[in-house]
Amino acid sequence: MTESHTARGFSLQDAQRALVAACQEAGLDGSDAVPLRVGENILFRLASAPVVVRIARSVDLLSDVRKEVAIARWLEAVDFPSVKLLPDCPQALIQEGRVVTFWQHVDSDGPSPGFGDLAAMLRELHALPKPVDLVLPLFDPLGRVEDRLDCAPSVSEADIEFLRRRIKELYAEYNGLEFALPAGHIHGDAHKGNLLRRTDGNVILLDFERFAFGPREWDLSTAVGIPFQGFRWLDYDEYAHAVDAYGFDIAEWPGLHTLRRIREITMTTWLMQNVDHGPDIRAEFDRRIASLRHDVLPRSWRPL
Repeated sequence: MTESHTARGFSLQDAQRALVAACQEAGLDGSDAVPLRVGENILFRLASAPVVVRIARSVDLLSDVRKEVAIARWLEAVDFPSVKLLPDCPQALIQEGRVVTFWQHVDSDGPSPGFGDLAAMLRELHALPKPVDLVLPLFDPLGRVEDRLDCAPSVSEADIEFLRRRIKELYAEYNGLEFALPAGHIHGDAHKGNLLRRTDGNVILLDFERFAFGPREWDLSTAVGIPFQGFRWLDYDEYAHAVDAYGFDIAEWPGLHTLRRIREITMTTWLMQNVDHGPDIRAEFDRRIASLRHDVLPRSWRPL
C-alpha cells in the first residue's frame, strides 16, 4: 500500500501510475495495458493476461469499492449473470491515491444489449434474496454531487450556485416522494453501458459501485424511464417491451419527474469533473447547464 491521501485530479496518466503499482503488488504484468473505458473509473485490459484492471478515482471511494467486491462475490455465488473478480488476487488495493480492483476479462460479440435486456436483468436482480450478512448503504441519489461541486475545475461560480440551489430543491422533492414498489437492493447506476453481451450471446451485468438499499423506481428510471421520457433514446415500442420485461410502467409513476431531474444533475456534474480535458467536453457541459435552466424535453445531450 502506498499513498492514502485523497486524489482529486484523474487523468489517464494518473490511472496508469496506479495500474503499474497495483499490478506489481498483485504479481501481474501491467506493461502495455490498453485503456478500455475512461469515466467515473478508468478500466484497462492487460496485454499479458485476460484481466481488466479498474481504477477508482480516489481513496475516498474505498468503502464503495469494498462493497462492490462483496456484491461481485455474492452474485457469483448465486450464479447471477455478472462480471467476475479475478480469483486468488488481492482486491481494493490502494496505490497512488486510487483504489484498484482486478476482474476477469469478458469477450463480447453480437448486438449490443438493449433496453429490454436491461429491464429483464433488473427484474432478475431485484428478485434475488439478499444475504443477511451483506450490509448495504441507504441510497443517496445525489451522494457524490456536493463533493464534485466543492472541487469543480474551471466552472463559474454562477453555475456552481445554480447547481447547489437545484440540489437543495431536489432533495426536498425526493424526500417527499411516495414510492409504488417495495424498497430493496438496487444497482444504483442501471444503464445500457453497464451490460455486456458475451460471445455465447448471454448478457451480463457490470459495475456494482453504486449498489445500495433504496427505491426500485430509481433503477427503472435510469434504465428506461429517463431515456424514454427525457431523451427519446428509445421509441414507444422499445419502451413498451421494457415495461413488459420488468412488469412496471415507470412513466406512469408521478415521481419520475423528480428522478429525471436528479439524474440530469448527476450526469452533468460527472461531466463537470472533466471539463479541462478537451473543448468538446467543455461545450457539452455548457450545453447541459443551459438546458437545465430551461426544462424543455427532450434533452439534446451528447453521450460522452
